[in-house]
Amino acid sequence: MNVEREKPIDRDVNRAAARWFAERETGEWSAADEERLGRWLDADPEHVAAFARAETLWASMDAVGLPIHTADAEVVPLPSTRPAVPRSNAVRQPVWRKTRLRRAGGAIAAGIALLLVIAADLPTRLQADAMTGTGEIRAMTLPDGSLATLDTGTAISFDASGRKVTLLKGEAAFQVAPDPAHPFTVSAGTGSTTALGTRFIVRREGAETQVTVSEHSVRIASAGRSAVLHEGEALHYGSGGISAARPVVVANLDAWTRGRIRVVNRPLGDVVAELARYHRGYIGVLGSEIAKRPVSGTFDLHDPAGAIDVIERTLGLRTTRLTDRLILIHG
Repeated sequence: MNVEREKPIDRDVNRAAARWFAERETGEWSAADEERLGRWLDADPEHVAAFARAETLWASMDAVGLPIHTADAEVVPLPSTRPAVPRSNAVRQPVWRKTRLRRAGGAIAAGIALLLVIAADLPTRLQADAMTGTGEIRAMTLPDGSLATLDTGTAISFDASGRKVTLLKGEAAFQVAPDPAHPFTVSAGTGSTTALGTRFIVRREGAETQVTVSEHSVRIASAGRSAVLHEGEALHYGSGGISAARPVVVANLDAWTRGRIRVVNRPLGDVVAELARYHRGYIGVLGSEIAKRPVSGTFDLHDPAGAIDVIERTLGLRTTRLTDRLILIHG
């Protein structure tokens, strides 16, 4: 029996559908947004197929209750009509939220929590062109020849030229290929960073974005303001606008690109929080006074548990462990 498979959907169309879907699921969804989405869907049957695929991937999270692998997902048959778009000015509440809550009464609370994290991350996965997992640091070449190094738990998207990048989450370092006619810009949070030189780092933490310049300079734009940041400086922007630039030791802030973390007199709580980003499990500090103790040193990000061993011995502390998945530091 011959099974006719659907024609593959254009990559750019899939990406556009993913952006539409992610905005509808996670943003303030207005009547104007609904009308714009409706026009986009009506413009081409392929748009309908791409959007339906995004909806099916999301719905499958609830149907099977297991993580899905979007790269290997089956082709979704082309629907005869475009998906219905909710007509309401209120923020749309995902269907999975209600059904998932009904399952939460069992003895698998940890598993439910994990699924909620996966579900919350799905819009980012749909938008991302490149993404790293916990503990992964990856260097990749963009279409224009620029080098992007993605830190742990990072996701980026980029246009066909590679000169317009969006940092969806996490932290990334960029070494920009020269092309004066085509500016290289990284959008993150409420603003953007345009290279005026070659190397810089952008990190998103909640509503705040930090930019550090390794070589030459960049221009920051956010909320109608702009600022030029020079080599050896860092600033952050977000709800409070653009901060003043401050001098930094670049070798400390970009050490992660070489698989290391370098700290000088930083509170133990901050150091542990940073190491925990690379650890498949939980690391915590018990006691506020212990968390304030200063730490200096260089630690291997590929072995966070080993780094905790060094800190434990150096500071004369103790740890309680459930294998290396759960590590509690105490006096």
